[in-house]
Amino acid sequence: MNIMIIEDQRDVVEMLRLSWSDSRDRLDCLATVKQANRFIHSNELAAYDCILIDINLTDGSGLELLREARSRSDVPIIMISGAGDADSRADAISVGADDYVMKPFSVKELRARVHRLHEARLGRSAPRQNLAFKIGNIDCDIGQLSLDFGGASRPLTALEGRILQVLYDGAGKDCPKSCIARQALFREHDPRDKTIDVYINRLRGKLTELDAASSDAIKTIRGVGYRLSDTHQQ
Repeated sequence: MNIMIIEDQRDVVEMLRLSWSDSRDRLDCLATVKQANRFIHSNELAAYDCILIDINLTDGSGLELLREARSRSDVPIIMISGAGDADSRADAISVGADDYVMKPFSVKELRARVHRLHEARLGRSAPRQNLAFKIGNIDCDIGQLSLDFGGASRPLTALEGRILQVLYDGAGKDCPKSCIARQALFREHDPRDKTIDVYINRLRGKLTELDAASSDAIKTIRGVGYRLSDTHQQ
């Protein structure tokens, strides 16, 4: 795998390079927003399998880099922060981050997250990638990562697609957050982590934009998780 690290703390970069135990991976580094912007707007972006971005860079915002990168590619992006809370995680996820880690972090765990995101992108972790079904009146195509209704369309991120697939697999039954976390986020659920809630709200927003009545298909099951109702396969 080719992994780009956008991080201005030299000690963090050196820790990653020294502790990254998979010699098959290539780790490159950029230290400034200016360098990162040139990279994001170049053909080089397509050569990378994952990008790690520090939220607080000396010369600018990592969130803006995330926004630019996400507008140009579906490459997995993990945000890194030395100081953050639930709101900052929600901000990163709403802009399009696939994952979020806090410093100090375990390099072994980070490497596992990177590899699992990469495998999901390749489709090895999504055997039903071509699944298509209806959510209320809206056509949901997991393979094309799109929601369609009445001639209008809304794109889905890869993570949004995985969450909808997990909910569909358990359609009509309560789907615990622990199950969604393992199958869509590839990690165990932390009750303090609001990642799943943020993504559910984003999905409801996209459904509402297409057909307000259909957004009610995603039900909140208090103390458990969510349930997807009013669905059928195409």
